[in-house]
Amino acid sequence: MMRRSRIDIVVDILKTVNNERTKTQVVYQANLNFKRADRYLQMLQNMGLVEKEKGRYRITENGREYLNRFNELNAVFQGV
Repeated sequence: MMRRSRIDIVVDILKTVNNERTKTQVVYQANLNFKRADRYLQMLQNMGLVEKEKGRYRITENGREYLNRFNELNAVFQGV
């Protein structure tokens, strides 16, 4: 089984929090443990891609833009 890259993990989290999610939901849907989820969620908040309100995480406009650009690039490379 191949390990996911950091970018893959970030994309999985952004896709998960596209609809507001709790940390537990992020852990299970993005297939992470709590310690790793904490680190990534904190990093994404610091980067302005995710925000937390009332214990729930959601994607920001910058996060949506990042996710859209990733999807565009991924589509290009899938065609190569």
